[in-house]
Amino acid sequence: MEPDRDRSGKYSPIIFFEAVDTFRRRAASNVKITRIIQPLTRPAKEVVMRRVFFLELLLWAASGALVAQGGHMGHPIEKNIVFPHFVVGGSVQTQIILMNPQSGRDLTGTLFFFHQDGTPFEVVNNGQTVNQVSVALPAEGIQFVNVTSNAQQETGGWALFEVSGPGQGQDDPRTRVFGSVIFSTTQGTDTVGSVGVVAGRYELQANRSIAVPVIVSGSVANTGVALVNVGPDPMTVTFQLKDQQGTVVQQGATITPAISPLAPGHQVARFVTELFQGFGFNNNDFRGTLLVSTQQEGLVITGLLTNGSLLTSIPVVLVPGQGGAGPQTRTVTNSGFTFSPADITINAGDSVQWQLEIIHNVVEVTQATWNANGNTGSAGGFSTAFGGGTVKFDNPGTYFYVCSPHGFQGMKGRVIVN
Repeated sequence: MEPDRDRSGKYSPIIFFEAVDTFRRRAASNVKITRIIQPLTRPAKEVVMRRVFFLELLLWAASGALVAQGGHMGHPIEKNIVFPHFVVGGSVQTQIILMNPQSGRDLTGTLFFFHQDGTPFEVVNNGQTVNQVSVALPAEGIQFVNVTSNAQQETGGWALFEVSGPGQGQDDPRTRVFGSVIFSTTQGTDTVGSVGVVAGRYELQANRSIAVPVIVSGSVANTGVALVNVGPDPMTVTFQLKDQQGTVVQQGATITPAISPLAPGHQVARFVTELFQGFGFNNNDFRGTLLVSTQQEGLVITGLLTNGSLLTSIPVVLVPGQGGAGPQTRTVTNSGFTFSPADITINAGDSVQWQLEIIHNVVEVTQATWNANGNTGSAGGFSTAFGGGTVKFDNPGTYFYVCSPHGFQGMKGRVIVN
């Protein structure tokens, strides 16, 4: 077996997040913002802080055509478009927009809706009460999915869109499906406010600390977060509040009941002033950062700022080196003449160990050779001896490989490095 070696490759971006538009809500005699998060208990002195129309943003990370680890209710953790907070009912009109930027490839997928406790969430689509909606996305096309509720009051939860089929271009940031959601509020027949939010994805083995900008100003401005656990396991979540200099001023949330552990499929939404009760936010203006951390897979977060009549989503940012796992070694085996998993997503600095039957090996090839089921190795590419080996990947990119004697039979795989 030849020695393990490092491998370089082309750059591929891994993080996608965006801020969202502002939202203005007006009432007949005064202007106020309403929050639509179920349930949201607050001290009596904070009730004047409006109902907040809590939307989402999110960080995305690396889809990859991983033979995905099962998340909540068996849904893959990766590749799915996640809406960490989703609202229907009452005066809210909700529209989901899905775009397929690929040319020459139609896609299909399913929207799944969940309550805050992870159970299926029934919505109304085209007059039918459903908890999932099938969506066909033509090549370079777009679909608009309108959902409502028969409920008289707003109900919150979360949603995801799962693309059908392995891969389907979801490993390439240029071709993956993008989603957004628009929430509009009405008074009678008039639309009085609207806000749109770009969705995103979760990255396996990403750093698992996320920073959210915090602004609190008396009873006027407040910052909120919505968290969802899309993974299969209970999640221990920790909170730190830092000032503008990065100094920790509050360690651990004081909210009752406690948010952590967050069960699989569960979602929760809280204001920062709720998370750290007793800190004295309402007596002082505060600027700083909320750091949310976990060691489990599957945390997705949304941030939102309310300021008077203005509602604005705010970016949430991965914090390097905090909360995430160190370099990992992932294993690929074979089942007959198929690599398992055939596609695997890792982070730069991680390694892949192939544990194969003695008749199989691994040889890196170009994408053209890979597409043609050829076996001519790339100049300077990685390889293993028959029976397998380990390769460390230091640079982002997509790496194509085959089994040299069986590539013509379609025995091939990819390593996607974020």
